Amino acid sequence: MKLPAPLAFIARRLPEAPPSFALATALNLARPKFWPEEDFAWLTGKTVRLLVSDLDRGVNLTFDGQRFRSASLPADVTFGASLEDYLILARRQEDPDTLFFQRRLTIEGDTEIGLALKNLLDSTDLAPLFALLPRPLAARFGL
Repeated sequence: MKLPAPLAFIARRLPEAPPSFALATALNLARPKFWPEEDFAWLTGKTVRLLVSDLDRGVNLTFDGQRFRSASLPADVTFGASLEDYLILARRQEDPDTLFFQRRLTIEGDTEIGLALKNLLDSTDLAPLFALLPRPLAARFGL
């Protein structure tokens, strides 16, 4: 799945702060449902960057001990993948290890945090979240 060229052109030029804020808000809303027992202490004060490599854009997030927040600090760990590969991971069509060993998912920086995040991602079933999306949007992303 690739963004149509006009959307990709726009996405490459937009600031990263708004999508970082949106993702932090979404994670705060999803946290009780998807990770009710996870305290994220291992992530407190760390900055994570999720880079969409084919757009050369990403989001930066941190966890302050209570909530996820957007961040402008340099990343302690960076995950990089194409938009399509992030969707493949979200749909659980491939596991993170497979994409990592195929060099379609990169993890740079603090390996301890990176492995903890990779394991969390691998153990999270996002299907209930996709069920909330409007059908046309879900169909567009093959969900």
